[in-house]
Amino acid sequence: MIKHVFIVNVNANAKRTLNKVEEIQDICKSLDVNYEFFVTRSKEETMFIAKQFKDEFCVVYAVGGDGTVNTILNSIMGGQAYLGVVPFGSGNDVFRSLKDEDKTITECNVMKVNDLYCLNIFSVGLDAEICAAAEKAKKLGIPRNQIYEVGMLYTFFKHKNEPMFIDIDGVHFYDPRMSMVTVCNGRYYGNGYEIAPGADITSDNADVYMVAGLSKLTMPGFLKAVKNKDHEKHLTKATGRNVQVLTNEPVVANIDGEIVVDEEFNIDTAAGKINVVKNDRVLSLVRRLGDKS
Repeated sequence: MIKHVFIVNVNANAKRTLNKVEEIQDICKSLDVNYEFFVTRSKEETMFIAKQFKDEFCVVYAVGGDGTVNTILNSIMGGQAYLGVVPFGSGNDVFRSLKDEDKTITECNVMKVNDLYCLNIFSVGLDAEICAAAEKAKKLGIPRNQIYEVGMLYTFFKHKNEPMFIDIDGVHFYDPRMSMVTVCNGRYYGNGYEIAPGADITSDNADVYMVAGLSKLTMPGFLKAVKNKDHEKHLTKATGRNVQVLTNEPVVANIDGEIVVDEEFNIDTAAGKINVVKNDRVLSLVRRLGDKS
């Protein structure tokens, strides 16, 4: 019997998540599932536990948000363990990018940004700054359903365009006032915005979106266009396997909810594969709990 390992990040909606731990355990007991449960309070603790199961034939479930998924992905990548996603975070965009897959187990493509694996989306510029501001808002106790909006408002006043050089499979792009670059393995980012409607999380190539020259006047219109899925006419789109993004000075980047600061990003959009479990009996019940929260 395959083992189901649940790693619960209590930093992702701590009160809500802890309230569901007992219910998830009751589901596992009622279905006679071989399972283990771990509650973690730091990224380091999550990585340490996940790595213990890397080479076992089991499913390691990330119970939390996109950052928790990224932490566990980087802990088990290259091993035998499968990845499971239980969306209890504030964004859950990785889950959104996976939920339309109709197979129980999907062999997903995995990108690598510098030394960090990435399952869904890498971004630098506007979106990454909003994500970073949302993380700050979360720590200040802002209600979960307002976190991203607070991040957008903060970024509206603080954002500035940057010179960026982008290389996509040897084709060069440059703009002295680049607002945002995203490299999309999955479809969703920013708490449910479908930035890459044509992206295929099983494909080796990724969609690259480049947005230049947004001002305080045009930024709200662009974000509204993204929300309405009418944004592709406002940007440059390309598809590629190897992507490099260079900036003049360190900038904020978002790698599946993990915030990093650097001035050079080398992205291999086909760094490996990982099996992601979806819609098995246990996970569907657990997800149903999450949907009701």
